[in-house]
Amino acid sequence: MSIMIRLIFIFAILLGFFIQTAFAQVWEQAEGEKQPVDLQVMNFKISDFENRPFLKEFTNIVVINKANSGLDRQTLRVFQNGKLVLITKVSTGREEYEKGCSPGQDPKKDHCSVRAYWSTTPVGYFDVDKLVENYFSNLWKTWMPFAVFFESGIATHQAPAGTEGRLGNRASGGCVRMHPNQAPVLYKMVADAGKGLVPVIKRNGEIAKTPAGDIVRKIGYKTLYIVQTAPVE
Repeated sequence: MSIMIRLIFIFAILLGFFIQTAFAQVWEQAEGEKQPVDLQVMNFKISDFENRPFLKEFTNIVVINKANSGLDRQTLRVFQNGKLVLITKVSTGREEYEKGCSPGQDPKKDHCSVRAYWSTTPVGYFDVDKLVENYFSNLWKTWMPFAVFFESGIATHQAPAGTEGRLGNRASGGCVRMHPNQAPVLYKMVADAGKGLVPVIKRNGEIAKTPAGDIVRKIGYKTLYIVQTAPVE
């Protein structure tokens, strides 16, 4: 073996060791990330339609309970024009730190994400951002049919094939999975309600007002999403 070949061989070994060490350090630092803390919000109650009448300006109120215990856990309710019209089991985020795929793993086959992050479903009051009937997740390399996005990449959507049995338990990467029979129903409700003049509600549930005390309104979807950890009373 010539000196040149030996030098190349030694360099390759050292490079491999460096990459492996650097990669390990990345994971070690990533594992130290702090878990997101749920925001303190005004939990939705059925009496809110009378006590907070501005909610009636939304055609649909979608209430998601992301709790991991209790009879009301992992459920989604839709109130249309103040009346309960749909209740179904869902799967919200696992609330775990997703390390992402290791070298050689496939996101779809191995059920891992392409990057590290917390698989949390955020708590709060949210406007609908957009509707995508056939959405493909680049993060998980999977399809999310009937996606209704309400918070920067978080959406209600049809559960991936084979995960329906997990509904009623935390199981997703942060989105809200729904049964294949129910996801299209909610999608159509949101689409049919469309857009219009709606009150501006802060993420904690407080209504936005002008300095003069008037309610602030804007043009947006006539559907309001509420994610909380308390049951609907």
